[in-house]
Amino acid sequence: MTGTLLLTFDDRHVAGWEEALPLFEAAGARVTFFVVEADLLDDAEQAGVRRLLAAGHSVGSHGARHRNADEAILELGAAEYLRTEITGSVAALRSLGASASSFAYPNSRRDETTDAVLLEVFDHLRGGSPRTTDLGVARASIVPRDAKVFPGRGIDTGRGGVPQLNDAVALSELLGELAEGDGTLVLYAHEIAPVGRGNHIHPDRLHAVLIEARRLGLRMVGFDDYSPASWS
Repeated sequence: MTGTLLLTFDDRHVAGWEEALPLFEAAGARVTFFVVEADLLDDAEQAGVRRLLAAGHSVGSHGARHRNADEAILELGAAEYLRTEITGSVAALRSLGASASSFAYPNSRRDETTDAVLLEVFDHLRGGSPRTTDLGVARASIVPRDAKVFPGRGIDTGRGGVPQLNDAVALSELLGELAEGDGTLVLYAHEIAPVGRGNHIHPDRLHAVLIEARRLGLRMVGFDDYSPASWS
């Protein structure tokens, strides 16, 4: 038995995600793209999402307008939040061929109430966890493989011109521990590019993570193919 690594990418960077397809293919990795504003995608973006799916990757929802779930449910109530933020997003993604069976919380804002509401719609949810070089804290990102809610760990290398925390050593140790067990670790990034106006991961850094995960023998699948009950 070995651990499972779920690589995920957020927002609406379809063109850049497509350019990274050879990296995933070379590493034998399937990943998940969490798309925001799915109802606003132009023709090129829609075609790109279809190509991501055709390559074997998963596409989930990141909400219609990137609203914080906890605030929106408190303000609007669960039914109105689902109507305005979730239903249209899921419908737009399914029209492109996606299952849209997983959800990534915008800004990682979640609580027990939001989990209960969204697990009525989705099979799996992804939140966030502290990004730190403290391995003791980082270990909490590895969860049992039967989990429904995952505390994702960020791996972006920068936000605009500002570099993110260099935690490559801690992540490497975390991946090593993952390989020795049967837990699951979810990592998340955004745009895949050497530079970006917002959150982004340099392709070289992404390549390094993929190569290390492959060397360790980690299972790298998208959320659509996450079926731990069938793994022995």
